[in-house]
Amino acid sequence: MRTTIDRLMSGVYWSIHNRTKGTFVASSHVSRKASIGRHCWIRQGVEVHDNVSLGDYSYVIGPDTLIDEAAIGKFCSIARNVIIGPVGHHHEWVSTHPFIYSAFYGFVERDKPIPQKSAPVIGNDVWIGMNSVILRGVEIGHGAVIAAGSVVTHNVEPYSIVAGVPARQIKHRFPEEVRRALLELKWWDWGDDRLREALPCLCDVDGFLARYGRGTRPTVGQGADNGLLADEQGTLRGRFGEGYADRKGSKVQPV
Repeated sequence: MRTTIDRLMSGVYWSIHNRTKGTFVASSHVSRKASIGRHCWIRQGVEVHDNVSLGDYSYVIGPDTLIDEAAIGKFCSIARNVIIGPVGHHHEWVSTHPFIYSAFYGFVERDKPIPQKSAPVIGNDVWIGMNSVILRGVEIGHGAVIAAGSVVTHNVEPYSIVAGVPARQIKHRFPEEVRRALLELKWWDWGDDRLREALPCLCDVDGFLARYGRGTRPTVGQGADNGLLADEQGTLRGRFGEGYADRKGSKVQPV
């Protein structure tokens, strides 16, 4: 549990960070050990723990959003009341209560480490809607959309839209060839000047790929929508660039 002094120190730290790194960290509940990229925006009421990395230009809305442990890419949009990477309980044990390993309850002299699944890995340009939960051990592909109120328990393919409890794929945002083209371009790794140049095309996928795509690309209305090939569904871990820690249905409107 963080003390008042710790929160005050965090406030001073992030105030300096905001001025020097162009971030906007308004919450005093963001750990000084967290890695926060350039031009990130973290609103009041957001809690970010030590083992978290947040890529450039990503934002997190409060109140009541908790990021316990995660590697999150660039240009991600995270809504309020979202929980990412919470510590789990062991339902296969005799008791799920932490008195077995937490010194707070007086049964053990000191806290004991317990096994946990790996931290979630969230790609670039991912939109996570309100009241969603991202559990440990999952990887969310670039460009994915997590609909409001979803509980993500399994990996999510790039550029797919998932919804529900547990979250299931509703559809892909684009046909396969368009998804491939966007993944190859990796626009989120472009420099600021090139992104400014591309701004007029970013609301038009066809126009964007016509100008920046490699070779001839189909329009959004063309091509089969049968998912990426297995060899392109590999792990996202380590693909976020420098500075990141390794640790068909109805329409859905995320919030």
